[in-house]
Amino acid sequence: MMRIARAALFQVGFVASIAVWAPVVLALFWLKPIPRYLVIRQWGRFTVWWLKITCGLSYQVAGREHIPKTPCVILSKHQSTWETLAYQWIFPPHVWVLKRELLWIPLLGWGMALSQPIAIAREQKRRAIDQVIRDGKKRLQDGRYIIIFPEGTRVARGEHGHFKLGGARLACAAACPVLPVAHNAGCFWGRRAFLKRPGVIRVVIGPPIAVDGRDPATVNALAERWITDTTDALERLA
Repeated sequence: MMRIARAALFQVGFVASIAVWAPVVLALFWLKPIPRYLVIRQWGRFTVWWLKITCGLSYQVAGREHIPKTPCVILSKHQSTWETLAYQWIFPPHVWVLKRELLWIPLLGWGMALSQPIAIAREQKRRAIDQVIRDGKKRLQDGRYIIIFPEGTRVARGEHGHFKLGGARLACAAACPVLPVAHNAGCFWGRRAFLKRPGVIRVVIGPPIAVDGRDPATVNALAERWITDTTDALERLA
Protein backbone atom coordinates (compact mmCIF):
# COMPACT_ATOMS: atom_id res chain seq x y z
CA MET A 1 0.00 0.00 0.00
CA MET A 2 2.86 2.36 0.86
CA ARG A 3 4.49 1.75 -2.55
CA ILE A 4 1.23 2.66 -4.27
CA ALA A 5 0.99 5.88 -2.26
CA ARG A 6 4.62 6.75 -3.02
CA ALA A 7 4.18 6.08 -6.74
CA ALA A 8 1.01 8.18 -6.79
CA LEU A 9 2.81 11.04 -5.05
CA PHE A 10 5.62 10.89 -7.59
CA GLN A 11 3.11 10.94 -10.45
CA VAL A 12 1.36 14.00 -9.07
CA GLY A 13 4.64 15.88 -8.78
CA PHE A 14 5.76 14.68 -12.19
CA VAL A 15 2.62 15.94 -13.93
CA ALA A 16 2.78 19.21 -12.00
CA SER A 17 6.40 19.69 -13.06
CA ILE A 18 5.40 19.35 -16.72
CA ALA A 19 2.69 21.96 -16.18
CA VAL A 20 5.32 24.32 -14.78
CA TRP A 21 8.36 23.66 -16.98
CA ALA A 22 6.70 23.26 -20.37
CA PRO A 23 5.23 26.81 -20.48
CA VAL A 24 8.58 28.19 -19.33
CA VAL A 25 10.40 26.36 -22.12
CA LEU A 26 7.79 27.47 -24.67
CA ALA A 27 8.22 31.06 -23.52
CA LEU A 28 11.95 30.76 -24.20
CA PHE A 29 11.47 29.87 -27.86
CA TRP A 30 13.59 32.87 -28.82
CA LEU A 31 16.72 31.46 -27.14
CA LYS A 32 19.25 29.38 -29.00
CA PRO A 33 18.88 25.60 -28.53
CA ILE A 34 21.69 25.00 -26.04
CA PRO A 35 20.71 27.78 -23.57
CA ARG A 36 17.12 26.53 -23.85
CA TYR A 37 18.34 23.01 -23.16
CA LEU A 38 19.85 24.15 -19.88
CA VAL A 39 16.34 24.99 -18.66
CA ILE A 40 15.04 21.60 -19.79
CA ARG A 41 17.99 19.99 -18.00
CA GLN A 42 16.78 21.39 -14.69
CA TRP A 43 13.49 19.58 -15.22
CA GLY A 44 15.39 16.31 -15.57
CA ARG A 45 17.29 17.12 -12.41
CA PHE A 46 14.05 17.79 -10.54
CA THR A 47 12.35 14.58 -11.68
CA VAL A 48 15.18 12.27 -10.56
CA TRP A 49 15.36 14.15 -7.23
CA TRP A 50 11.58 13.83 -6.80
CA LEU A 51 11.80 10.13 -7.61
CA LYS A 52 14.37 9.67 -4.85
CA ILE A 53 12.28 11.63 -2.33
CA THR A 54 8.99 9.89 -3.07
CA CYS A 55 9.98 6.35 -4.11
CA GLY A 56 13.44 5.93 -2.59
CA LEU A 57 14.94 5.34 -6.02
CA SER A 58 18.32 6.93 -6.69
CA TYR A 59 21.11 6.26 -9.17
CA GLN A 60 24.87 5.99 -9.62
CA VAL A 61 26.89 6.63 -12.75
CA ALA A 62 30.21 4.99 -13.58
CA GLY A 63 32.38 5.97 -16.53
CA ARG A 64 31.64 9.69 -16.83
CA GLU A 65 35.29 10.12 -17.79
CA HIS A 66 34.52 8.30 -21.05
CA ILE A 67 32.22 11.06 -22.34
CA PRO A 68 34.11 12.75 -25.20
CA LYS A 69 34.67 16.48 -24.99
CA THR A 70 33.24 16.85 -28.49
CA PRO A 71 29.77 15.65 -29.55
CA CYS A 72 29.28 12.00 -30.41
CA VAL A 73 26.54 9.42 -30.94
CA ILE A 74 25.31 7.85 -27.69
CA LEU A 75 23.77 4.38 -28.01
CA SER A 76 21.87 3.35 -24.90
CA LYS A 77 19.83 0.51 -23.51
CA HIS A 78 16.15 1.46 -23.19
CA GLN A 79 14.14 -0.27 -20.45
CA SER A 80 12.20 2.44 -18.69
CA THR A 81 10.90 6.00 -18.64
CA TRP A 82 13.68 6.69 -16.15
CA GLU A 83 16.52 7.12 -18.63
CA THR A 84 14.57 9.64 -20.71
CA LEU A 85 14.41 11.80 -17.58
CA ALA A 86 17.81 11.18 -15.99
CA TYR A 87 19.84 11.49 -19.18
CA GLN A 88 18.82 15.17 -19.36
CA TRP A 89 20.99 15.67 -16.29
CA ILE A 90 23.69 13.05 -16.87
CA PHE A 91 24.83 13.99 -20.38
CA PRO A 92 25.96 17.24 -22.03
CA PRO A 93 23.52 19.14 -24.29
CA HIS A 94 21.96 16.60 -26.61
CA VAL A 95 19.00 15.75 -28.80
CA TRP A 96 17.04 12.53 -29.12
CA VAL A 97 16.04 10.44 -32.07
CA LEU A 98 12.39 9.72 -31.36
CA LYS A 99 9.09 8.91 -33.02
CA ARG A 100 7.35 12.05 -34.25
CA GLU A 101 4.06 11.18 -32.50
CA LEU A 102 5.64 12.15 -29.17
CA LEU A 103 5.74 15.78 -30.30
CA TRP A 104 1.95 15.83 -30.55
CA ILE A 105 1.51 15.42 -26.76
CA PRO A 106 0.17 18.70 -25.33
CA LEU A 107 2.75 20.71 -23.37
CA LEU A 108 5.30 17.91 -23.00
CA GLY A 109 5.58 17.27 -26.73
CA TRP A 110 5.56 20.96 -27.57
CA GLY A 111 8.42 21.55 -25.15
CA MET A 112 10.30 18.58 -26.60
CA ALA A 113 9.90 20.04 -30.08
CA LEU A 114 11.82 23.15 -29.03
CA SER A 115 14.83 20.99 -28.17
CA GLN A 116 15.01 20.18 -31.90
CA PRO A 117 14.94 16.37 -31.66
CA ILE A 118 15.23 14.20 -34.74
CA ALA A 119 11.59 13.17 -35.01
CA ILE A 120 11.12 10.31 -37.43
CA ALA A 121 8.24 8.37 -38.94
CA ARG A 122 9.32 4.87 -38.03
CA GLU A 123 7.12 3.24 -40.65
CA GLN A 124 9.16 4.99 -43.36
CA LYS A 125 12.38 3.12 -42.63
CA ARG A 126 14.53 4.21 -45.58
CA ARG A 127 13.51 7.85 -45.26
CA ALA A 128 13.95 7.72 -41.47
CA ILE A 129 17.56 6.53 -41.77
CA ASP A 130 18.35 9.26 -44.28
CA GLN A 131 16.80 11.83 -41.92
CA VAL A 132 18.78 10.57 -38.93
CA ILE A 133 22.04 10.92 -40.89
CA ARG A 134 21.18 14.30 -42.43
CA ASP A 135 19.76 15.98 -39.31
CA GLY A 136 22.15 14.17 -36.97
CA LYS A 137 25.21 15.57 -38.74
CA LYS A 138 23.75 19.07 -38.41
CA ARG A 139 23.08 18.66 -34.69
CA LEU A 140 26.59 17.32 -34.09
CA GLN A 141 28.07 20.25 -35.97
CA ASP A 142 25.98 22.58 -33.78
CA GLY A 143 27.66 21.12 -30.69
CA ARG A 144 25.02 18.69 -29.51
CA TYR A 145 25.34 15.00 -28.75
CA ILE A 146 22.84 12.54 -30.25
CA ILE A 147 21.12 9.92 -28.05
CA ILE A 148 19.68 6.90 -29.81
CA PHE A 149 18.00 3.80 -28.41
CA PRO A 150 19.12 1.25 -31.04
CA GLU A 151 16.49 -1.30 -30.00
CA GLY A 152 13.88 1.24 -31.05
CA THR A 153 11.60 0.83 -28.03
CA ARG A 154 11.64 -0.09 -24.35
CA VAL A 155 12.66 -3.67 -23.69
CA ALA A 156 11.85 -5.47 -20.43
CA ARG A 157 14.63 -6.52 -18.06
CA GLY A 158 16.25 -9.75 -19.09
CA GLU A 159 15.33 -9.23 -22.73
CA HIS A 160 17.24 -7.79 -25.67
CA GLY A 161 15.91 -6.39 -28.93
CA HIS A 162 17.56 -6.19 -32.32
CA PHE A 163 20.03 -3.30 -32.55
CA LYS A 164 19.18 -1.19 -35.59
CA LEU A 165 22.00 0.28 -37.68
CA GLY A 166 20.87 3.93 -37.76
CA GLY A 167 23.08 5.16 -34.92
CA ALA A 168 26.18 3.42 -36.22
CA ARG A 169 25.53 4.72 -39.73
CA LEU A 170 25.26 8.27 -38.39
CA ALA A 171 28.50 7.92 -36.43
CA CYS A 172 30.36 6.59 -39.47
CA ALA A 173 28.93 9.31 -41.72
CA ALA A 174 29.88 12.03 -39.21
CA ALA A 175 33.25 10.44 -38.36
CA CYS A 176 32.55 10.60 -34.64
CA PRO A 177 32.74 7.85 -32.01
CA VAL A 178 29.87 5.85 -30.56
CA LEU A 179 29.45 6.02 -26.78
CA PRO A 180 27.77 2.86 -25.40
CA VAL A 181 25.62 3.12 -22.27
CA ALA A 182 24.09 0.35 -20.16
CA HIS A 183 21.88 0.49 -17.07
CA ASN A 184 19.45 -1.58 -15.01
CA ALA A 185 16.57 0.90 -14.64
CA GLY A 186 14.08 -1.73 -15.72
CA CYS A 187 14.75 -3.67 -12.52
CA PHE A 188 13.27 -0.80 -10.51
CA TRP A 189 10.90 1.03 -12.86
CA GLY A 190 9.56 -1.46 -15.34
CA ARG A 191 8.26 -0.91 -18.83
CA ARG A 192 4.88 0.86 -18.53
CA ALA A 193 4.92 0.19 -14.77
CA PHE A 194 3.27 2.49 -12.25
CA LEU A 195 5.02 1.11 -9.15
CA LYS A 196 8.70 1.78 -8.55
CA ARG A 197 10.98 -0.42 -6.45
CA PRO A 198 13.30 1.48 -4.09
CA GLY A 199 16.99 1.02 -4.65
CA VAL A 200 19.88 2.32 -6.73
CA ILE A 201 19.83 2.32 -10.53
CA ARG A 202 23.30 1.76 -11.93
CA VAL A 203 24.40 3.42 -15.17
CA VAL A 204 27.69 2.49 -16.84
CA ILE A 205 29.16 4.59 -19.64
CA GLY A 206 31.59 2.56 -21.71
CA PRO A 207 34.73 3.58 -23.57
CA PRO A 208 34.01 5.29 -26.91
CA ILE A 209 33.99 3.02 -29.94
CA ALA A 210 36.05 4.52 -32.76
CA VAL A 211 34.61 4.35 -36.27
CA ASP A 212 37.91 4.78 -38.13
CA GLY A 213 38.37 1.90 -40.56
CA ARG A 214 35.12 0.23 -39.49
CA ASP A 215 31.82 -0.13 -41.28
CA PRO A 216 28.47 0.57 -39.53
CA ALA A 217 27.73 -3.15 -39.05
CA THR A 218 30.99 -3.68 -37.18
CA VAL A 219 30.50 -0.58 -35.02
CA ASN A 220 26.94 -1.61 -34.24
CA ALA A 221 28.00 -5.16 -33.32
CA LEU A 222 30.68 -3.87 -30.95
CA ALA A 223 28.20 -1.53 -29.26
CA GLU A 224 25.55 -4.24 -29.01
CA ARG A 225 27.93 -6.74 -27.45
CA TRP A 226 29.17 -4.25 -24.83
CA ILE A 227 25.71 -2.92 -23.96
CA THR A 228 24.16 -6.40 -23.77
CA ASP A 229 26.93 -7.93 -21.65
CA THR A 230 27.09 -4.93 -19.30
CA THR A 231 23.30 -4.76 -18.93
CA ASP A 232 23.15 -8.46 -18.04
CA ALA A 233 25.83 -7.94 -15.38
CA LEU A 234 24.01 -4.92 -13.92
CA GLU A 235 20.72 -6.79 -13.76
CA ARG A 236 22.36 -9.52 -11.70
CA LEU A 237 23.33 -6.87 -9.14
CA ALA A 238 19.79 -5.49 -8.76
